[in-house]
Amino acid sequence: MKHFETHNYKSNFVLEQGQYSYVYIRNFEIPPLEEIADHDAVVIEVKNLDFVRLIVNAVRSNLDPDIYLTPIFLLKKDVLDDVPYIEELVDGSIKSLDDLGFVNKEIDKINIRKNSLNITSSVSFEAQVITKLIALMYVRELKVLNPIPDKYSNLYYSFPFMAINFEEKEEHLALKILNLAEEEGMLRSEYFDRVYLCSSCSGSHMSYREVCPKCSSSNTTPSDIIHHFPCGYVGPMKDFSNEIDDKLDCPKCNKRLRHIGVDYDKPSVIHHCNNCSHNFQDYNVNAKCMSCHTDRSVETLKAHDIKTYRLTKKGELAAIKGFTSTSKDIEDVMGTVKYDTFKTMLKYEIERLKQTLGDSNLCAIHIGNSSQVYSKLGSELQRGVFKDLVSVIRSNIRSSDVIAFWSSSTIVVSMNDIPHKIALRITGEMVELLSELIKSSFDDLEVNFETKTVALDYRKPHEMQLRELLAEFD
Repeated sequence: MKHFETHNYKSNFVLEQGQYSYVYIRNFEIPPLEEIADHDAVVIEVKNLDFVRLIVNAVRSNLDPDIYLTPIFLLKKDVLDDVPYIEELVDGSIKSLDDLGFVNKEIDKINIRKNSLNITSSVSFEAQVITKLIALMYVRELKVLNPIPDKYSNLYYSFPFMAINFEEKEEHLALKILNLAEEEGMLRSEYFDRVYLCSSCSGSHMSYREVCPKCSSSNTTPSDIIHHFPCGYVGPMKDFSNEIDDKLDCPKCNKRLRHIGVDYDKPSVIHHCNNCSHNFQDYNVNAKCMSCHTDRSVETLKAHDIKTYRLTKKGELAAIKGFTSTSKDIEDVMGTVKYDTFKTMLKYEIERLKQTLGDSNLCAIHIGNSSQVYSKLGSELQRGVFKDLVSVIRSNIRSSDVIAFWSSSTIVVSMNDIPHKIALRITGEMVELLSELIKSSFDDLEVNFETKTVALDYRKPHEMQLRELLAEFD
C-alpha cells in the first residue's frame, strides 16, 4: 500500500502523496468549501449517493472558479450503479486510495487548463452561468454537452453543468440561458427532443387525462356504441343489455345479437360524465401539473426543444479571455442602440452619402485590458462603468450621432456630417475625459483605451467597413 500523510480536516482528512494533496471526504459532514481551493483535488468515498450528490453540487455550484473547477474523484469500494447526473459532474472514479497515482495526470491536465483561464466578474446572472459553463467545458475538454434523461429533473432531461446553478423549480431557466449562449456564439446546437412544460410553473411532471368537454371532470365512463344491422338501430351498449343474462338484445326489434360483424358492429364509443351527466363522443385531453396543480388543456402547454450543444471556438476563447456580459446586458444601457440597429442605421447613412457626398465617420473605442479591469469590479460597478462611458461619449457628440456596444469592451460610434479631422480630435478628447473619469472614480485602476476612427466610404458595404474597423479588436 502506498504511503499517505493524513491531516485532520474536522472529521475528514487531507491526504498528501508527494506533491499532491487531496481533500478526502468519507463521512456525512461537508468540509469548508473555501479550503478546497488550497488542494489539488477532492476525493469522495461513495457510501450514500444522496450525500455524494449534495457534495458534488456544493462544489460545482460555488461561484469561486478555484473551487468549482477543482477535480473531483469518487472512491467506489463497493459496486454501485452509476448515476448519470453525478458521473457528468465528476472527473473519474477509483476503487481504492492506492489508485490515486493513476489520476494525477488527469489532475495536472485539468489544473493546467484551469490556470490558463482569466475568469472575470460577470455583469449579470446569465453571463455568470455562461462563464461557468464554458469554463467547465474548456477545462475538461468537453466538446459536447448532452442532455441526460433524468426522472428527478423538472424537465425530464438534465444538463448537470447547468442544473447546479438552479433550484429544481427554476431548472427551465437553464434552457433559456443555453439558447442565449448559442445566440452569443459560444455554443452550437443540434435538435435532440422536445418537451412540453406547464404554462404556469414550467414543470414537466404532468398527469394526462381524458376529461368531459362540459365540466372538465376526469370521472367519466366509456361505453361502446352498437349498430344493429337488421333494423338499423344505433345506441349505447346499455340499451341492448337485459336483466336476465349477459346476452345482447335489440331494444327496437327484440332480436338477439349473436355475431359481431354479422349481426352488429361497434362503430364508436360514447362517454358518460359521472359528474355532470353529460354524454359525449369526443373528449378533451387535459394536463394536470403535479407541481402547481394547474389543470388545463394540453394545447396550453409550452413546447421547448431539448438540444445537444457543442462548444465553439469563440466559446473556447471566451473561456480563456473571460466573458463578462451578454448582448442583452449591454443593449440595456441608456443612450445606446442595439448593435443590429446600429448596422442598419449605418447602411442608411452610407446610402445618404451617395447622394450628398458629405463627410461621416465611424469610431471604435476599445478597452484593451478589459479582463483585468472587470475582474477588479463587481457586477454593479461594471454596469455603472458602462453607463458612465456612454454618458461621457454622448456629451461629446451630437444627439443625431449613434452609439452601440459591439462587445463589453468595445463601443462603436457614428459621427455624421463632420470632417474626418474633427472626428479624430473629438475621439481623442473623449478618451482623455474617459481616462480622467476612471482615475477619479477608482483608485489603482488603470484602463488602456484604444481607438480607431475612419471616414465612411460610400463605395463599400457597411458590414465590410465595420469588420475592417473592428478587426484589430477581435
